[in-house]
Amino acid sequence: MKNYIKNITKVIALFAVTFIAGLAGSASVSAWGPERPTFTMEEPATYPTFNSITNNPTIGDERDFVRVGQINSDVTNLGNETEVIPGKQYMVYIYFHNNASATFNDSAHNHSGIAYQTKLASSFSTVLTPDSMGTITGTITANNSNPLSVWDEAYMTTSYPKVLLRYVAGSAKIYNDWRANGSVMPSSLFTEGGTALGLNELNGIIPGCEEYHGVVSYVLQAEELKGTIDKEVSKDGANYVTSVDAVPGDEIYFRLTIKNAGDVALSNATISDAMPSGLELIPGSVQFSANNSGIWEQLSDNIIGTGYNFGTIGTGNIINVIYRAKVVENIDCGSLNLVNTATLTYDSEVSTGDSDNSSTAINVKKDDCPVEDCTTNPNLPGCTTPVEDCNTNPNLPGCDLPSEIVKTGPLEIVMAVIIVLGIGAGGFYLWRTRRTLKTVEDVVTGDDNNTNNSAPASFSESAQPTEPTEPVAPTEPVEPTQPVEPAEPVQPTEPAQPVEPTSPADSDSLTKDSFNSPEQNSPDQN
Repeated sequence: MKNYIKNITKVIALFAVTFIAGLAGSASVSAWGPERPTFTMEEPATYPTFNSITNNPTIGDERDFVRVGQINSDVTNLGNETEVIPGKQYMVYIYFHNNASATFNDSAHNHSGIAYQTKLASSFSTVLTPDSMGTITGTITANNSNPLSVWDEAYMTTSYPKVLLRYVAGSAKIYNDWRANGSVMPSSLFTEGGTALGLNELNGIIPGCEEYHGVVSYVLQAEELKGTIDKEVSKDGANYVTSVDAVPGDEIYFRLTIKNAGDVALSNATISDAMPSGLELIPGSVQFSANNSGIWEQLSDNIIGTGYNFGTIGTGNIINVIYRAKVVENIDCGSLNLVNTATLTYDSEVSTGDSDNSSTAINVKKDDCPVEDCTTNPNLPGCTTPVEDCNTNPNLPGCDLPSEIVKTGPLEIVMAVIIVLGIGAGGFYLWRTRRTLKTVEDVVTGDDNNTNNSAPASFSESAQPTEPTEPVAPTEPVEPTQPVEPAEPVQPTEPAQPVEPTSPADSDSLTKDSFNSPEQNSPDQN
């Protein structure tokens, strides 16, 4: 029994030897804590403290006590960092050692070197992607150690889109040179509080000295989470491609291929297809078939829009979906590229919200469209946009809007002409009448100031009688030039003919009545 335990310990030690050799040629990332006093195998601690010796012959610096590596036939590639490949298994190795000198374990030293309630807790990342590094942690605690807890990390990377890490049930075990060797660790190992360590039993008691060291290891299974969906289109339902040409009224066939290409089941697997404007689903045409069986069953039309939930798709399973759609008649003119995308979303035990999608294109051409030119569509290439100014667009900034122009028509124009002519004819008639009246008054009163209608000289106080002169004939009225036929102007009264002057002796007897009868004032009477 003792030899068996030693053989197991040697196997664990082999991991460590390989790790130490690897450290010499690589600079892996590492993290441990907290900062604490360190010791050597020759000068151990005088109190319980874990993993603080820097020259341990098994693993070297004990502060770096968490290791990980891929399990191969020779199991020789443990290290502080490893690249994970789906389908492979990986061992996690956690070393523990109470660095107190064995001297302090006896009763003479009041068992002051023994650690009590010693526990180990571990955790690991469950999902790896190329953009995120996975972490494995180990934390050792004891209620009388100094410090009370120490911790360390190891790391995992991958170049695959998504890798899941799953704990292999029952693989967590403790290895030491005591009766607890090979015991399966309870699942509490993966809780924050951890699980107890021990020698003959897992009671949390770990004395000081190298002979009481041990290792806890467990196995992780790397699995790829990969659900895929591919979408194709066809005009005849037989030859499927990624793009086809169509015209309004054509029926188009679509085919979806959903596959679980990973290592774990896809739970809550939902398929939805986004139908673009211009395509209409033919109701009742959606069907599906599982694993290429050739047996087709009716499926809900909900796959368009809200989507259809298939539940769980097991590893390697395939689901095919087909349906038909029609290109609508009232589609816009010209060439259109109708793209619709199908999406698969799914979960797993350790990951949610994963998805994949695929698209197809329908190139639609509507021929009976009006020809566009720069008049119908000024945005066409080569069309020049006219420059706007205040004449073409008076609303432009800086343009003064003209005041409102009075609206006129033929009736308004004729009425205006008549009014203007009437005013002109009336004014002329008034002027002519006043002039005639003035002439008469000047003759009667003998107004010398009127140069146009002067009285005979015999009426002047200083004038001497002279021979009568011929009276000045009045000026003939000027006929007005009418733009249209005006009313016939009123003819002025014929002016009275001047009488022959009388002798000076008779001038005092003249009155205005003398002009009523010109014959009475004839020169023959003088």
